[in-house]
Amino acid sequence: MNEVETDLSIQMKRMGIAIINMEQNRFMAAQQTMDITTLEQDVYTQFFEQYIDATLNSPKSVACKFLDSDNDILTKMNRYIEYPDDTHFLSLTNDLSNKLFQIMQNVSSSNGSVFVAHVELIGEQYLLLLKIDPQDAVQIDLETRDLKTIENILPDAFSRVQKCALIRMDYNPLEENLYVLDKQSDVEPAKFFMETFLQATPVATDKKKTKMLMTELYETIQPTLAEDKAPLLQQVIDEEFENGKYIELEASVHNIYEAIAPDDERENFVSQHSKTFINEFTERNPSFTPNFEAKRDDLQVVYKSENNEIVFKYDKSLDHIDIQHDQMSGTYTITIKNSDDLQFALRKK
Repeated sequence: MNEVETDLSIQMKRMGIAIINMEQNRFMAAQQTMDITTLEQDVYTQFFEQYIDATLNSPKSVACKFLDSDNDILTKMNRYIEYPDDTHFLSLTNDLSNKLFQIMQNVSSSNGSVFVAHVELIGEQYLLLLKIDPQDAVQIDLETRDLKTIENILPDAFSRVQKCALIRMDYNPLEENLYVLDKQSDVEPAKFFMETFLQATPVATDKKKTKMLMTELYETIQPTLAEDKAPLLQQVIDEEFENGKYIELEASVHNIYEAIAPDDERENFVSQHSKTFINEFTERNPSFTPNFEAKRDDLQVVYKSENNEIVFKYDKSLDHIDIQHDQMSGTYTITIKNSDDLQFALRKK
């Protein structure tokens, strides 16, 4: 087995490709695992890494868990985990691809290529399942200026029609098991890839739970405070939900109310209001798990050019960075005061 490691700590272990032709009602199985050592490095950085990154981080991606441990996909994957060789991986590739083909006969007419890969991300094993619809493109010869059509071009991760799943090989029924990206075409019923094929259901990630609880605490408490107390409330919530901190719902809510409680009848105020908030919050969100790790994505200020050619990102707590945006030209002027106190670097995206 040949492995390839990319710049983003993604190791590609094995890969197989099957073809789905819905117009001809034909499934073309993978005949062999791909020799991934023959692929150019740009194939990883410009193709697979884009899809993996989008599946983990895109606003359209969804963290999910399998509905039960008897899931057919888990069974097929576990067979490969037990016998991790090319033969069993090829069987896994074709079993999953054919299952998707059978399900799509009732809901979709789009042809496509199905990629199945065993990848390692930061030391954790995943199964990558990627179904994309090839398209034609026009290429220009820079020397002759001639144009020609190229068929079966694979679209990048930002195109409209794509289905991608990253499945954890280390199954844990109490945590999210997979991450799903499903950009629907106009004719496909929503969520069939997630619900019918993967038989999975969305779960709230720690990031979403952090944002949800912080937002509801602020929106519930702020109207009851004097206007000049709102910044204090925001500061208290920010400090309580420090990125990476272990959160216990009751303790954190108690700490927030204790920090903004009036001096008189402090104990009764904290007890009454924190209990009321927790009861109402859990009633609205019955599946909300009370213990989680605070994960914040609002701790940095990000400026991007129109097509993301340039990205400037910095911690929002830094007060010696000034950004001026010229609305007419669309340009940004970045001023860094006392830059000797900062460490910064330019990185090619």
